[in-house]
Amino acid sequence: MSVDLRLMRYVIAIAEEGTFEGAAERLHMTQPPLSRQIRDLERELGVDLFHRRPTRLTEAGRVFVESARRVLAEAEQTIERTRQAAGVDHGAVRIGYTVTTAFDEMPKLFAAMQARHAAIQIEAREAWGAELTAAVEEGELDVVLGRHLPVPATWVTAILRTEKYVAVVGSGHRLAGRQRVSLRDLRGETLRFFPRRFAPRYHDEVLAALHSTGETFDVWENPLPGLRNLNLNLSDNGFMLLPRSLGRQLPTGVTCLPLTDDLPPIELRISWERNPSPAATALIRTARRLARREGWTTT
Repeated sequence: MSVDLRLMRYVIAIAEEGTFEGAAERLHMTQPPLSRQIRDLERELGVDLFHRRPTRLTEAGRVFVESARRVLAEAEQTIERTRQAAGVDHGAVRIGYTVTTAFDEMPKLFAAMQARHAAIQIEAREAWGAELTAAVEEGELDVVLGRHLPVPATWVTAILRTEKYVAVVGSGHRLAGRQRVSLRDLRGETLRFFPRRFAPRYHDEVLAALHSTGETFDVWENPLPGLRNLNLNLSDNGFMLLPRSLGRQLPTGVTCLPLTDDLPPIELRISWERNPSPAATALIRTARRLARREGWTTT
């Protein structure tokens, strides 16, 4: 019998998350179909991979996970060796990435490229959305990575990550001790944001997501924007709205609060010119493989 690589990733995700619900969220799917597919796999194998309530691996499950990790690693290496044999591991690629990707996704992508395609030269540019859009229009970039980043209609785009927004407040804020908050709790406070001219599309989309809940806030455009000085930009009555993954990158003096409101999710996208070069193709494939490995996406 054969086992789909996708199912191997599912089992590994459950083992790492410790619950079916956590794995389903990581895999961007609902819990019932995940449970059903694992149950079908166990029936086909003739063994239980997990104890339920609480969820933990059986002895057979531990063997499966160890073997699945090796199989997935070998599958990725097979793809890379095949592409290297075809001579794609050369050249240079010019990538632009936005400020929100500078702390997590872009460093991981750069490290993955160094590990798999060390011979490819990466010319990286960190900038705000408006600057990257202008660079694309001038033909200065082959690939861009960002959230709510406009690209020409002739470019191809893939979603690498979908996540929720969180509220970020100063450690002295009246709500800083909460486990989670609603936008209603933040009524009367000021949304602290970067100037719209830096990234018009991102600015407008975040405000649209905020207003989709029916709540409105005064907006203060920070003259000294950027996450590196975030603790200087928040006062006791202000807050910011950021992608959830950035909550792990915050400096001291600020607190990340999950939101109970059902805001539209924010997507991280990678975009590239149609008919990319071999070097750009290697970077795009590495980014999509990284997204699967990190649990950002399942496709």
